[in-house]
Amino acid sequence: MTRARPHILCVHQGGELYGSDRSFLQAVQAIRSGWPDAWVRVVLAVDGPLRPLLAQVADEVIARDLCILRLANPVATALKGTVALPWYLAQAARDIARADLAYINTTVVADHIIAARMAPAKSIIHVREIPKPRAMPVIRGLCLASGAGLIYNSAATRDAFAMPAGRRQAVIHNGVDRVPDAAPPAVPDAFTADRPLRIAMLGRINDWKGQDLLIDAAARLPADARARLRVRIVGSTFNDVREPIEALEAKIAAGNLGGIVSLEPFRDDPEEVYRWADLCVVPSRLPEPFGRVAIEAMAHGRPVIAAAHGGLVEIVDDASGWLFPPNDADALAAILAGVIADPASLAAHAAGAAQRFAGHFSSETMSERLRAVLSDWIPALRV
Repeated sequence: MTRARPHILCVHQGGELYGSDRSFLQAVQAIRSGWPDAWVRVVLAVDGPLRPLLAQVADEVIARDLCILRLANPVATALKGTVALPWYLAQAARDIARADLAYINTTVVADHIIAARMAPAKSIIHVREIPKPRAMPVIRGLCLASGAGLIYNSAATRDAFAMPAGRRQAVIHNGVDRVPDAAPPAVPDAFTADRPLRIAMLGRINDWKGQDLLIDAAARLPADARARLRVRIVGSTFNDVREPIEALEAKIAAGNLGGIVSLEPFRDDPEEVYRWADLCVVPSRLPEPFGRVAIEAMAHGRPVIAAAHGGLVEIVDDASGWLFPPNDADALAAILAGVIADPASLAAHAAGAAQRFAGHFSSETMSERLRAVLSDWIPALRV
């Protein structure tokens, strides 16, 4: 008897090309490669540049309003989670009922997570966040009540959610594609004003990613060290709110860092930034659930300076970069000063970063692990 074509539903809260969006795209690509005959349907909460990329691998991609938990928009979240919730749940229930696998990316897709309770055996939530303390009880409670299998992007994320023993759970580190022509930075014998140490920081601008901490660290360097430093902070705010940008601009001016630190808007393709940089900094004030920018940097042969908490400690080791105590601008400044004074240490860590990436964080490694977990948990996907 001919086996029925499996139907796979993939749901995501965004439509841009930030880290969670790119990770979702990779997951859908992994699903397609593992089950080439499946009907893959993708539902996005918003339209954007992610959609045409998904259309290359999925049979159907739609963008429609979903019940997404967003602290940045509490009024809309409250309305969706109360008055309009039955309507959202009805749509989510129909989505899941048609599928053999419901793959829900991130923990903020509230309607599908709640609806997963009706079919927990075929539902999986990919946990890519460590919610803030006030949000954690709500989000953890929804995930717990759903009964769905839980995939975490790091052991730190798993430990933060602290689900009961016996729950279907797995840790799968994110991965990124190999960069075919990746090469280590051309490190000079000495950093100068004409050839300064080039530092990149990429990511959403918000109150916890730590852009302000990096600016503070640069301002605390001695004048001669600051003259041998250039920093590019690349990213945008949610809904392009101006206030956080203006606060960073004021901090740059107050620290006399004009010409040393620059702010640039988010870009869909950060390739040029990684190639320009000698190293990348991930100074997150709160624990990163993973830290995709760190492995993207390593894929380009760039070492990483990172805050020592969350998933970052599972990525950066002594050979591939430097860790500093979270929220400690003086400690970060000391590492920057050390690299400026000793370019050879940068070259050694660049080699270690490339090796670390190749052994642990390629997209092939992530895809193989994801397919293995889905096959184990979802009977309809077993060959």
